[in-house]
Amino acid sequence: MAEFGENLKNVREQKGYTQQTLADHLYVTRQAVSRWEGGSRYPDLMTAKKMAQFLEVSLDELLTDDDMKLYAQKSVIIENSTSKRAQLMLLGLAFMSMLFLSIIQLTSFTFGHDGFLVYSSDMPKCFLLTLLLGGSMIAALFDRLNAKITALIYSVYFGISLLTGIIAIASLKGGMDTLYFIGTTLLTLLCLLFCIRFFAGKQVTCPVPLYITSGIYGTIGLIYSFSGFISSILKRDAYLLMDCVLSLVANLAMLALLVVMTYALHRKRKLSAN
Repeated sequence: MAEFGENLKNVREQKGYTQQTLADHLYVTRQAVSRWEGGSRYPDLMTAKKMAQFLEVSLDELLTDDDMKLYAQKSVIIENSTSKRAQLMLLGLAFMSMLFLSIIQLTSFTFGHDGFLVYSSDMPKCFLLTLLLGGSMIAALFDRLNAKITALIYSVYFGISLLTGIIAIASLKGGMDTLYFIGTTLLTLLCLLFCIRFFAGKQVTCPVPLYITSGIYGTIGLIYSFSGFISSILKRDAYLLMDCVLSLVANLAMLALLVVMTYALHRKRKLSAN
């Protein structure tokens, strides 16, 4: 959006305003205005409208058609303050659930007969997801969750699950468990591909395939967790119960956020294209 930055600078200078004056009116820092004019950062649409009103120009004079297309791709997906709080709540719920699960995994170390540590096969996955979700929260707090970063987050999220499924298939010796993991692994692959296609693409893309696959993914996870609940109660296994609950909460929170961000980005792209 270099043209936007140049247009903003030209209009601001013609009106006789400094970067600090514009920043004070918009309740942002002077550095933010400098980044906008340099093309390294982009304001949200509401800020751009306030900017146009203050400078007494139309939004079209600041944003070209090409700028509007890039705006939907490079600006933060969720701009509404209420929606941002919901976004942080879902990310926080997923992060805390995975963090507690990682702590439980750490406390479950045992020693085998050979003296080596024995730990759950889910431990590497839990640690990686905890790091991913922690980084996602930081990105959300600093308003960096644009389409590109969201594509990266969910690519890693589904990629870790995909790798875990492949390892599980390789370790099993047939039976219903193998069929289950083959089915869920293929579904995870579809979610991964649809995420990359939707968030990394620059055009208005139909979100329905992503809605359907993520819905099925969440439903299967819910059924699998329910069977785990029953098993943990029958075996009186508190560890298995906590594992089922925390994994389910983290997964449903991330899928709910995926649906929200998919809807928000699709709406923004449609508005930008009109």
